[in-house]
Parts: sequence; structure tokens; C-alpha cells
Amino acid sequence: MNMKWVYYGFGGFIGGICGTTINLIFYMLEQSGNRLISNLVRDYGMFGRFVAEMVNALPLMGVALGIVMVHWLFPDIVGDKKDSSEGEDNF
Repeated sequence: MNMKWVYYGFGGFIGGICGTTINLIFYMLEQSGNRLISNLVRDYGMFGRFVAEMVNALPLMGVALGIVMVHWLFPDIVGDKKDSSEGEDNF
């Protein structure tokens, strides 16, 4: 198994956990009586609905951003770069 898939999986896992945690914070805020997201929809209409749907999509965005973060942080591990010991000799 190629090591880059382990890195991508770990990044997606951590991103998903972070997105879910932030989503749960907003959920608990709504349950406590502070209607932040509900008031956005009521006060701002379609823009508030868009922001509310983005809050609901935070876990998926966290997975995607976690994978992108791994791709940017570890380009030598997850890229398709060959080692100097593999392939052709470049003199």
C-alpha cells in the first residue's frame, strides 16, 4: 500500500473530526436557546439559508480541506515524485 493514501486518509479523518466538532458547537448553541443560525435565516433570507447550509456541510468541507492540507504540507510524500534510486539515471 502506498504511503500517500495513509496520509490522505489521516488528513481527511482529522478534517472531518474538526468539521464535526465545529458543527456540534453550532448545534449545541441552537439547543441552548441562542438561535444564531435560525435567526440568520429569518433575518437575511436566502443568504442566511446559504450560511446555515454551509454550517451543515462543515464535516464534508473539513474532509476535503484536510486532504488538500496534506497535499500542500507533504508534497514530497504524496506527490508522484520518484526517488533518485528509482528509474533512469540522470547524469
